[in-house]
Amino acid sequence: MNLQHYQERSLLALMVCISVAGPLVTLGVYLREGISLLTWAGLALTLMTYALLAIYAIGPRRLAAHALVYMLIACSAVAIAAQGTVRSMASLVMLAAVVGAGVFLSRAHMMVCAGLAIVLLGLLNLAENSGLLPPPQYRTGWAVWITQSVVLVSLAITVNLGRRRLIDAYRAQNLTLEHAREVEQLLRLSQSRFQALFRSTPAACLVQSLDTRDVIDVNEAFEDLFGHKREALAGKPPPRLWADDLLHSQFRRMIDGDGRVSNMLVQAVRHDGSVFDARLYAEVADNGSEKLLIAVVFDVSAETASRHELEKSRERFSKAFNFSPLGMTITRMRDGMFVEVNPANERVLGWTQADFAGKTSVQANVWVTLADRQNYVDTLRREGRLQAYETRMRTKTGVIVPVRVWAEIIEIDGEPCALSFTLNVADEKRREAMLLNVAEGVSGETGDAFFRSLTLHLADAIGADGVMVGEVDPQHQELTTLAMVWHGQLQPNVTHRLRETLCEQALQQRGTLRIESPTPAHLPLVPPFRDSELQAFLGLPLRDAQGHPVGLLTAVWRQPPQQAPHLDALLTIFASRCDAELLRSHSDREVRKLQETLEQRVADRTEQLQYLNRELDAFAYSVSHDLKSPLRSIDGFTHLLREQMAERLLQDDRLLLERIEFSILRMNRLINDLLALARVSQGTLQRMNTNLSELAHDVLRQERHRDPTRQVSVTIEKDLLADCDPRMAQIVLENLMGNAWKYTRHTPDARITFTRAGRAEDGSPVFRVTDNGAGFDMTRSDRLFKPFNRLHASNEFEGTGIGLATVRRILERHGGYIRGEGAVGQGARFEFAFGRDPAR
Repeated sequence: MNLQHYQERSLLALMVCISVAGPLVTLGVYLREGISLLTWAGLALTLMTYALLAIYAIGPRRLAAHALVYMLIACSAVAIAAQGTVRSMASLVMLAAVVGAGVFLSRAHMMVCAGLAIVLLGLLNLAENSGLLPPPQYRTGWAVWITQSVVLVSLAITVNLGRRRLIDAYRAQNLTLEHAREVEQLLRLSQSRFQALFRSTPAACLVQSLDTRDVIDVNEAFEDLFGHKREALAGKPPPRLWADDLLHSQFRRMIDGDGRVSNMLVQAVRHDGSVFDARLYAEVADNGSEKLLIAVVFDVSAETASRHELEKSRERFSKAFNFSPLGMTITRMRDGMFVEVNPANERVLGWTQADFAGKTSVQANVWVTLADRQNYVDTLRREGRLQAYETRMRTKTGVIVPVRVWAEIIEIDGEPCALSFTLNVADEKRREAMLLNVAEGVSGETGDAFFRSLTLHLADAIGADGVMVGEVDPQHQELTTLAMVWHGQLQPNVTHRLRETLCEQALQQRGTLRIESPTPAHLPLVPPFRDSELQAFLGLPLRDAQGHPVGLLTAVWRQPPQQAPHLDALLTIFASRCDAELLRSHSDREVRKLQETLEQRVADRTEQLQYLNRELDAFAYSVSHDLKSPLRSIDGFTHLLREQMAERLLQDDRLLLERIEFSILRMNRLINDLLALARVSQGTLQRMNTNLSELAHDVLRQERHRDPTRQVSVTIEKDLLADCDPRMAQIVLENLMGNAWKYTRHTPDARITFTRAGRAEDGSPVFRVTDNGAGFDMTRSDRLFKPFNRLHASNEFEGTGIGLATVRRILERHGGYIRGEGAVGQGARFEFAFGRDPAR
């Protein structure tokens, strides 16, 4: 509510008072004086006041204030004139008007009203002294006017100053009120934000009164962390939240002394009694006359566990780093400065940890060239890690050696570094070069050349004065040298007895026989080794798959050999290779012996098989031919019996005779097929360029003649030519086309095709016969081309099961083949080729 509102309400109250007092004053004057000027003045004042109330109600309230002030001045002047003296009570109304101007009007209007009142009072005073006014009961002088003027001026000044102070006080109060409202709004906003932050923060928060020790509030994170509900904690002392009472006492002392606790590690207790590591922050806050303790708790169990695990990991890494047999270093990628170096570098390259302290790899003179280091760094940056990276490094003594490096990029304090493992492979490279030299020397050789090359390279590899490879006889009595080297020169092969020699002892060993003499001496060996003074002998027996000794590998030294770590490995490798070659030589000799008699045995066996095949075909032909005569007799007697007994045969008798006739017919077909099968294996093939398309049309005409009522769609490609025996080709097509015609009997839309299907591997044409008939089960296809094997029942389709076997034999005699595919109810497809005539 502002100052104008108060002024308007005061103006309304003043007008209401005047509207009530005006009629009363007018009535009193009328009763005293009757109708007079003063009575009219009071009546005018009352009526104008009512009018101003109407103006106030309509809206222009400042106009009502101006009108009221000037109306009071005017009415007071009329009242003074009516009473005839300025000392009348009407002058007080003028004073009240000036005061009202100071309250309701602006400062300028107040000064105007005060001046107007002074002027009117002066004029009225002049009129009174001049006798122009009705005579009063007593007279006045200029002192009264001066006094009234001073009073009016003082009132105007006082009212103005009071009004100004009132306005300033009101404005100050209003500003204070607005500021208080803003502060209250900010406080509420801050409180709302604090409440939202308090509720939603993931940290466990507790607010406690320090005066009463009661819990005021906890957030949801506190409930989740400690397991206590807000409703159970509010307004009560907190439960036991500390696992260590000493830490709790220390916390209380810090709060009482400093008023705050920061980053304090404690062990807290949950509602279920479990203990966890926590980090605590707390501070005392003033809330008016009450002090509050605000505590924030963070669960650092995972952090503590991770830190412990990290410490263990660092400890493990430190142990692995320092005790690793490989040279391990950590260097900065940007300049190669050594960060960490393990002691194994001294064993690998000879450099100690002190040699690398505060230096880069270039300053320590590890790299042979700057290009070697740059290539290593570029490769590591590009691939992120190195696996068995091979390069060169310099040892502390200045020797350049090959090394193999495993490295990976890691970060230490934000700095990319290289963790590397270095292995000195100089010895390995020497062994590889030695083995490669040996392998190159013996890999391309066989037989005697192999043994000579092997002994030369082995003697050079192991530094032996003599090396010998020998073969022992089956009785282990003699040893025949296959190759022998003495002082770098090959020696002629000889045969020696093994009895009472070190070679005999070596053959009896399961492993290597090693003999060393402290002084040079003659050892019981075969010549020429036994003729020299030696100090070391090694013998490795060579054995076959059954473990029987078949040979011997020996090496001798005139001085003790150096105990090289690769000596035994080299001897084992050479012995294995030598053993394999010796066994291969034995196998070659056995093969050559077998080859000398193999051809004769094959020829004899082939002639025997051909004779048996001829005899078998002749027997089959003879049996089949001889069976036809009694079969014809049975057939004739059956017909004669039917004719003679025609009138006396019962129905069952006729059925028996029909079954006999059917069996005779089937037996006749079987005999004919057997004769055909025997004939295709006999005689000489008469191969010529044959048109299979014409033969297929002949076969088709025969089938249509036997079954003229069938409607079959047949497609035969033109000019299907093959190099074959026409008579045999006719039998092939009669069986294949005949089968297609037979097995499509129950198919409504029967289709048969005979086309070319490409060429075989030998270049001969391949032909295909397909149909959409009954087909067959591919799981039984292995029986397809075997004699007397049928894939359909005899009551379903007639046949003897010899036709496809005959086709296969004809095609194989030509050097060709046949294969079939089919599916039950979806037809069959046969592809065949006659092959090429080998004589052409």
